[in-house]
Amino acid sequence: MKNKIRIELPFHLNLVIVLLGLVLFFLILVIASSLLVPIAFAFVFAVFLSPICVRLERWRFPRWLAILTTMLAVIFVISVIFSIIFGNMLTFSKDVPKMQERFLVLLNLTQKTLEQELDMSSEKQLDWLNSNLKGFINLGGVWLNNFINSATSFMADLLLVFIYTFFMIYYRDLFKNFIHKLLDDQYHEKATHIEVQIQKVTQRYVSGLITVIFIVAALNIVGLLIIDIPHAIFFGALAALLTIIPYIGVFIGSLLPILYALVMKDSMYYPLAVFIWFQVVQFLEGNFITPNIVGSQLSINPLAAIIALLIGSMVWGIAGMILFVPLMAMLKVVMDNIPQLAPYGYLISEGEDTSVLQKIAKEGETPTNRWYYVFLFWRKK
Repeated sequence: MKNKIRIELPFHLNLVIVLLGLVLFFLILVIASSLLVPIAFAFVFAVFLSPICVRLERWRFPRWLAILTTMLAVIFVISVIFSIIFGNMLTFSKDVPKMQERFLVLLNLTQKTLEQELDMSSEKQLDWLNSNLKGFINLGGVWLNNFINSATSFMADLLLVFIYTFFMIYYRDLFKNFIHKLLDDQYHEKATHIEVQIQKVTQRYVSGLITVIFIVAALNIVGLLIIDIPHAIFFGALAALLTIIPYIGVFIGSLLPILYALVMKDSMYYPLAVFIWFQVVQFLEGNFITPNIVGSQLSINPLAAIIALLIGSMVWGIAGMILFVPLMAMLKVVMDNIPQLAPYGYLISEGEDTSVLQKIAKEGETPTNRWYYVFLFWRKK
């Protein structure tokens, strides 16, 4: 048997190669986003729904019928939820003309107050608004336009997502066998373990997120009803749905009811009460609800989650903000099960000891700085 020749490059050359590889990787993600975003959503859905399909298959359902039944049930539940929200949105839309009138009255009153108290004429006020708020309005318009484009693109790709999900579940054995054929026999058990762990992480994340959305929606609606804000169901459900965007979703969802209370109510008590209530809900959601319901399966520290959120926003926009956190959790599962990458998995964790790190400490192994070789671990000898 011929001895293999390993060419070791200087560390700085290896670092340059790795950095160029990362740049190329993210460049491909951006360029191919229209193809990859539906596939990424379909992958998450397929991993989440496959246990339900397996259960139906055990009940003598044909695989295609089990998948179709599961997906139709999901579509039905989503349709019911969105029909309720849409019905309340139509009721809210009837108040929009009145909101515009009230906003103009409030704007005129504010102008007169500034003119009397600060001796600022209407011309000066307009100049100040043009010079200071123009950039903010443009930035808000860009964000709104990006959100609308992302939402429109997602709705257009929704059919593709369901098609991809169907075939990913239908050919799940094919994909697993493909991965095992890439690996040496000694890695089959580890690959199976990684697959199981990724499935558990995805299922816990998605099911936990759904539970969190319902709890946050209930809290929002109850709070808005107590404060006596109309359209509480619409405002509360919309803000709860935005919790799929970690850390900032609840804040974004609170802006519309605060604006409504500010324009439609005659007292500052109402917008202030709405603001305080949504801050309380956000505190509860971030510190108690999500950690206890989603659990520690993700095991990603807040810094890593925020970085994933920002990178996802830069790469895929709103879709990236939704997808990159669970994808990072899946990446952590892979890193935790590869000795050379275990320190990087520990870096994005909440500080817990992983089984791989314990094994390294027990056996006295020390990951070398040539960690880039681990990306070739799947190659057959």
